[in-house]
Amino acid sequence: MKSSFPPLRALNMLPMAAAIVFANQTVFAEDNKQKTLENVYVYGEQGETDTATKLDLTIFETPQTVTAVSRVQLDEFALNSINDVLDYTPGVTVEEVETDRTYYTARGFDIVNFQYDGVGVPFTVGNNHGQQDTAIFERVDVVKGAAGLVTGLANPSATVNFVRKRPTKELQASGGVSVNEWNGVRVDGDVSGAFNERVRARLVIARDNSDSYLDRHEDQRDVLYGIVETDLSDSTLLTVGHSYDSSDSDAVLWGALPLLYSDGSQTDYDVSTNTAPDWTFANSESNQTFIELKQYLSERWTLNAIYTRNDYKYESRLFYVYGAPNSAADESGLGAQGSDYNSEEEQNIYDLYVSGDFTFAGRDHQLVVGLNYADIQTDAASYYDNENGYPTELGPDWAKGNYPEPVFDDHDPATETTDIKQTHKALYLSSRLNLTDALSVLLGVRRAELTQEGQSYGGPSDTDAEETVPYYGVTYQFAETWMAYSSYSEVFKQQTFVSDQFLPLGANTGENTEIGVKKSFNHDRATLTLAVFQSEHDNLGEFTGRDPDTGTAFYAARQFEADGYELEFAGEVIEGFNLSAGYTKVNIEDDQGNDVRPFVPEQLVKLSASYRVPAMPALKVSGVVKWQDSTETAGNGVEQDAYTVADLALKYAVTEKVSVGVNVKNITDEKFFNSLYWDQAFYAAPRHMQASVTWQY
Repeated sequence: MKSSFPPLRALNMLPMAAAIVFANQTVFAEDNKQKTLENVYVYGEQGETDTATKLDLTIFETPQTVTAVSRVQLDEFALNSINDVLDYTPGVTVEEVETDRTYYTARGFDIVNFQYDGVGVPFTVGNNHGQQDTAIFERVDVVKGAAGLVTGLANPSATVNFVRKRPTKELQASGGVSVNEWNGVRVDGDVSGAFNERVRARLVIARDNSDSYLDRHEDQRDVLYGIVETDLSDSTLLTVGHSYDSSDSDAVLWGALPLLYSDGSQTDYDVSTNTAPDWTFANSESNQTFIELKQYLSERWTLNAIYTRNDYKYESRLFYVYGAPNSAADESGLGAQGSDYNSEEEQNIYDLYVSGDFTFAGRDHQLVVGLNYADIQTDAASYYDNENGYPTELGPDWAKGNYPEPVFDDHDPATETTDIKQTHKALYLSSRLNLTDALSVLLGVRRAELTQEGQSYGGPSDTDAEETVPYYGVTYQFAETWMAYSSYSEVFKQQTFVSDQFLPLGANTGENTEIGVKKSFNHDRATLTLAVFQSEHDNLGEFTGRDPDTGTAFYAARQFEADGYELEFAGEVIEGFNLSAGYTKVNIEDDQGNDVRPFVPEQLVKLSASYRVPAMPALKVSGVVKWQDSTETAGNGVEQDAYTVADLALKYAVTEKVSVGVNVKNITDEKFFNSLYWDQAFYAAPRHMQASVTWQY
């Protein structure tokens, strides 16, 4: 049953302080024209982050585990794509199931909650196409657990917030060129400054073009980002920005390598093995336009209005290989199906909120009240060649990719098309009440209404959902550098998944709880977090297979429970030595007590460090070590033993403006699968090297 919007009953959880929201001074401060930036240390961000609650809290004050990957870390370890960043992030696994399709998990569940500058962007299909570039970001925040208070997608995995680069008052410019051993060249540039006292701008460009360790596979990424800030008055700031990000790939995997022979023994191919012919490709294009208006109502209150328009396009010609080959001596026995798949998605997102401080009972408190609206249109279609020998049986030389391109003219709009419209509406509130100098309570609520209508591959997608999602948090600073905390949030997320009857699964619900303690070190330059978490998922879509005719992914509704703990440290230990380290232990069971989602490692360790050599201060030595426990597929039981991957980075400042660097990844040449999320997989990149030259003005 639909309710009127906004529903007044959602206001029942407003704290009493809401009655005096605007009982504040109306004198404007010059310092409020632009928010003061906190000091950014090399590893981690010790300043404010509003990713979890939209309140201006430091990572130390936020009652959840927060990881911040700074721009220095992105550059130092050549984290040039979103996959690179999240693979580096403690507690997160990157499930690269194909060359251009990736899932992300944290605490056992898929990450579907993404933000740009704190504004939630619906991640409707649960996976990421292409290889989005990181050139435009200043840092990336990852908040573990359910942080859907202000985004509408509460999920007990994590929320990823991409913080864009902003214009600077002073003129600054930088550029770089890097090359790799696969004929790859990357060029990027960044220039920022002020036109006059009121107008500032920034422009970022990047191109990354490379062959691959995979046979025949090539990638090219292009990025263009521009942003302008204008002080319309002493109390009004207008920001307009646009980003263009394209990813073009040739000889791409749809599905991956077979993992078992017909007798049940496990396959073992060369790392470079690729099933895709030269004619396959996957091209994705993203255009994002945003307009922000910040109006200072007083010294303590601001009104924020944000509009975001996202346009995504995906075009591909794909070659799906299935079945089990006969043996290592006779690789015949596989079948193949070609597909021409195209999709488009348009998102219009509006976010309007008031935030500020108020005084009550002799203490200062924080409050945010806002409205959010988003409409999303998703269209997709699949074309096949069922008249000219496809599906077809492959010969033993399938790895050479020599199968001809089909004639893609077979399409049934009634059964091979997606046309889905979603509408998200929400009223939200977030508050921090400082009861004593040491004790604070965070109260929040989000009333969400979601409607979905349309059809997908012959099945109806009509479904509605509405929920009031509460958020509770408590922080207690029991010593100058120690903080105990707890937080609770309900889980609520709409799903576009369909069952094997092509029927929508609807929304999944649940609960998420976290209890922990944080310790600040080295004058707040580093933070240690120990957290214990538990989450429950009801009606969560779990991949069960594909329709043999259309290739549509089928999901079944499951009930899961996850619990575990995390230990994480990030920041400057001593001058010149920075450390980021995380250990995660997670256990996932279904409602019968059975272990599930075995492709998620039960234990995960990620460690990175950088050291500026005192005897040679121009030299910085950095490294990354990643270890994960054994995993296996959920379907055919293929196992992968625990493995360790290590990376090394060296950077030398030739002059004050020019630096040279070398990055060596997978230095031990470890052979392992990128993911066992599905019953097919392909191997990760072997040892490889990149050399770079960077310049800064």
